[in-house]
Amino acid sequence: MGYAQRSSQLLKQTDLNSSCEEGGSLTFAPMTKPLSAYLSDGPAFTYELTIRVNRKTYTERIVAFEQAFLTLGEEYGMFVAVPFKAGINLSMGPLLEKYGNERTISIKQRKTERLRLLNFEESKYFRNRVRYLGLDVRGAEFEEGIMVEPINHDDELAHRAALKMMELAPGPGMDYEDLMDEFYWEEDLSFRIRSFANIWQETITSGGGDEPETTTDNRAVAERVLPVFNEWLAKLEALVKAENGSLKSI
Repeated sequence: MGYAQRSSQLLKQTDLNSSCEEGGSLTFAPMTKPLSAYLSDGPAFTYELTIRVNRKTYTERIVAFEQAFLTLGEEYGMFVAVPFKAGINLSMGPLLEKYGNERTISIKQRKTERLRLLNFEESKYFRNRVRYLGLDVRGAEFEEGIMVEPINHDDELAHRAALKMMELAPGPGMDYEDLMDEFYWEEDLSFRIRSFANIWQETITSGGGDEPETTTDNRAVAERVLPVFNEWLAKLEALVKAENGSLKSI
């Protein structure tokens, strides 16, 4: 199956219509399924991403890379920002500009103990104005005719389930004292991308222990989501290599 073009092909929304005997039509609410139903006990995969930074340009390069990562994530429906309040439309341009300005000040003023790559908890703006999803599940339809239930972000478990669909784990980072070394240096910054979703797997095994083990054919779902993920991964790898870094499965 070839690469899909946009996340809209991955996460589409449909209406289910049924014709009445009289010739008219009724619109029924689509069937829904909780997001937790698409989660597995352990990670489906983990990737480690690194970029190379140096003493002269680390602030500019980190901010530029993070903005590019967010842009790419929004384009493919991976790692997207959503507003705290319903009905607010986030525009990526102003969001990225605000994030970049705040991130630059944070790095230069050493507002955190260590410098870590793509740690959005460091962003006051993101913490106070924006929630971050690891996969765009708004209006998602992983299975034909079954949509994901809307996420209640005020519900901690529901929000955590959304984050686990595609999760970021920042690496250990660097001490700011090391960054201020007067000698020229080059170092790697890293983070990990992992997913606890079962949507990527062609077969899903459940049960075991006291319950009978069952295997479900999941190819219809995997064939819908994997092409988009693979194209995003290829674009991400190209972005990383441009920063003298690497992207590898671990």
